[in-house]
Formats: sequence, C-alpha cells, structure tokens
Amino acid sequence: MKQLLKSLSAVTASAAIAVCSMTSGLVTAADTEEKTSCTVHYDLSEECVIIPADEDGNVPELKDTTVSPNSSIIITDIIPEKEGYSFSGWTADNIRGYESLDVFRVLEDDVTLHPVWVNKDDKEFHTVSYKVIINGVEDEDAKLRVPDKKMLAGRIFKVPLDVFTNPGYKQRGWTDGVNEFLPETKLVVHDEDMTLYPNYKKIYNLIYTVGDADRINGITKLEFEIAEGDSTNIQNTSRFSRNGFRNLKWHCETDGKDYTSDAYFVMPGSDVVMTPVWDPIRYTINFKPSSKASDNIKVSGYTDTAIVAPECDYVNPGYKFSGWQRDDLIIQPGEEYVIPGAEPGLGISFKAVWTPDNGETTTTTTTTSTTTATSTTTVTSTVSSSVSSSSSTTSTSTPPASSTIVSTVTSSYPTEVKYGDANCDGTIDMSDVVLIMQALANPNKYDVGGSDINAITAIGRKNADVWNTGDGVTTQDALHIQKYLLGLCEITAEVTVSPIPE
Repeated sequence: MKQLLKSLSAVTASAAIAVCSMTSGLVTAADTEEKTSCTVHYDLSEECVIIPADEDGNVPELKDTTVSPNSSIIITDIIPEKEGYSFSGWTADNIRGYESLDVFRVLEDDVTLHPVWVNKDDKEFHTVSYKVIINGVEDEDAKLRVPDKKMLAGRIFKVPLDVFTNPGYKQRGWTDGVNEFLPETKLVVHDEDMTLYPNYKKIYNLIYTVGDADRINGITKLEFEIAEGDSTNIQNTSRFSRNGFRNLKWHCETDGKDYTSDAYFVMPGSDVVMTPVWDPIRYTINFKPSSKASDNIKVSGYTDTAIVAPECDYVNPGYKFSGWQRDDLIIQPGEEYVIPGAEPGLGISFKAVWTPDNGETTTTTTTTSTTTATSTTTVTSTVSSSVSSSSSTTSTSTPPASSTIVSTVTSSYPTEVKYGDANCDGTIDMSDVVLIMQALANPNKYDVGGSDINAITAIGRKNADVWNTGDGVTTQDALHIQKYLLGLCEITAEVTVSPIPE
C-alpha cells in the first residue's frame, strides 16, 4: 500500500511538472484569458486495472467530464477492479476521498481523479484519533464523544460533526495541523496514524456604523460576531436611515473595498468596520402660491446643495406676495435655500405668504371652502399685540395693545368637495395625511363623530378619498396625497356635492 500511495504522489507530481512545462511560455495568456471550462479525468493508467463488464457483457466507458469553473459533478458509479485489491473510491490530492455518487466540487482547474485501493493482504491497522485541547489542557471527556478509530490504509472515513466549545473561538470542522476539513469531509487513511484537532477560529466583530453622519433616523450601529474564515452576506443598505440620503453600498474600512447588499464576504483575522456610501437625494421642491397643484412652481436640487427661490407670478386679488414660507423660515425670490433633506417618504414644499395690500402686517393663511352656516358662537379674547393671526380665520384689523376684541366664529358644513383637504382647512399638506392615518388607526377618537375636537368630518372624509375614489378612505389615499405633495402625481378635480344636513 505504501508503494501505491508513493505511486499516486509520483503521478501527481509528474502531472504538475508536465503542466508547468506546457504552460511555462504562456504565462501572459494565462493571466489575461479567463478559463471557460474544466475537465475532470478518471485515471486508470495503473497496471492490471480494468472495468468489469455489466450483466449484458458490455464494458462501460469511463469518459472525461467537462464542466464550467466553480461547479459540481457527481462521481461516477463505475467501479474499477484490480487484482489483489479492494476499491475504496477516488482522490485528487491523496488526502480527501470521494466515493461513488458523491458530489465533487470543481474549482478553476482541470482535475485528475485516481483510484484508491485497499490491499487485501494488508493486516496493519492505523489509528485515527481526535484531540480536543483548550487552554493547553486536553479534554478527556471528548474522547467519549469522538473515540479513536482503527482502519486499514486506503479506507475512507468521514470527519465528525462534533463541536467543542472554546470561549472566544468558533470551531470550523477539524485540522491535521496543516489542512482544514469541514464536518463530514471524507479522508483517505494513510500508512500511518492520524490525529485531528478542532479547527478553532478566533471570533471577530463585523461592525456597521454611520460614523459621523448627521440627520440619522433610528439606529446608528450594528455589530455581529463572526469567526475568522467564516462567510456571511453583507447587510441590506436600508439598515440605516438618513434624511436626504440613500445608502448605495457599504465601504469596508479594513480592505478598502465597496460591497453591495447581500454580497459574499469572508471574515478576516481582525475586526471589520463597514460604513455607508451615502448618495444625496434629488428633490423637486414645490413652491405653492395657491391651493391648486397646477399653480405650483417646481425647482429641483440635491440634498445639501443650494437652489434659488423663484419669483411668484400668481395674482391673489387684495393681497401682495411677501415671500415663501416653510415652517418658521421665510425666504424671498432670488434668495438661496440649501436643501436640508426630508424624512423618508416626505417631500419639501413652501407656501406663499400673502399680506393685505393696504400695508397692514398681518400674515394670512388663505382658505377657499364655501360654507353654509348652522350655528354661531361668540368668543371674547384679549390680545396684546398689533398683529393677529389664526389658522382658521383671517384678521385684517390692528387693535390697540391689551384691548379686548369680540369675534364671531361660524360653524358650518362645506358644500364643495376639495379632494386631498381631509381637515377642511383650505390647503393640502401633511396635516391631511396625518388626520387620515389617525382616523384609520383610532376611529373612536378621530373618525367622523369622534371624541377629538379635530376629528375628521363627513365632508373631510369625502375630500380624503383621492385614490380609486368611491372605495372609501384607506392608507392608499394618505400615500397618494404624499405623492402629490412630492410633485409625483395630481389629485382629481373638485366636484360639487349637496350640503350635508344637520
């Protein structure tokens, strides 16, 4: 048997020399040309090796197999014979063994498989033992789980599945001190004893972090413990959320490479840090001089870049244009505005600020709903400023400091459906989206007749039904209004309906 193994080694070495000789003058071509196929050859060149005939007297032909690189084949079920020997299987490296119908992985080179034989006259058994050593101390109990085996040279056996805990490490199969074997790898017994040890790999941290990026929503860091040499798939780029930016891919600070979502990654022998590759979002900024989408002025730009506020050509009789307002910010035409980015799913828009053309300084929010009065309430309030503003009424008077004014508020039902205006305040904005979602989530409080003072009204519900109008109010309506605010769609025209009775 020793002579057999030496012969196999000699054949392998001769083949390697032959390949090197044949390709020595083609190094450049080998480096530049991508290999498109690999050949798996079964070597039956030894003396006295035959393939026996089948039941019909036909001798099967053991053909080479051609496959693409990095693919698999099934080992042939043809069993060769050799006088004085028993056939065990096949080997390509004289270390790993493959039995009939096993799966064999072909990498990027041609492969020659040689038969493995057991000499029928060989009576010398060899020991395959397993040693588990942790912190320099051998675990005697491990021998009960993975006992020694005594086998003849040429036999093929499986590496065990057993795993032994070692703090700070992960076991990836077994090793003979030189080669690493995954669990259930098949090995060939040689003319000598063999000892296998747990193949411990140190555990390191794979860290995903946003670093010093601002405007982050939610989590800013993820950590995973992965053993050296283990493979994993890179996390989805949506794991972090940043206003105004998309994460295109991950940049590895350890190897300097970029990785896309689900990319294959092998853990090195160190901690790894991944950071997002942020890409600014392109926004279409809506400047709204009125409540009609058709009047909107649209200006495009990317997060953290400046746009110029447009002129307002819209005419609002009785008022003069005083700038564009977003939250507490008012800018004038021609001024630059640096796009800050918005929360995911939201857009950026400005509304026109209109002031009476008589020179008074009251800022007015324009409402457009027509009402039919049903009740009148008198409200008395004290003001201490020369400017009065309200989200539901328009004030054009300038009372003296600390004076008392009496205003009349009329409760009414709108008679005109204004699609998108769920809260009936005359404008379409995110507050309409919020009210729709509140009414769907908590109808006792926010739906028609709900306990909250700001609950949606019957006409508000009609206004909210903008998606597939007539099917009732759903989350699709809220989404459609958000798309409208982003300038991605239009909302259907107004439709006149009959007044809602008391």
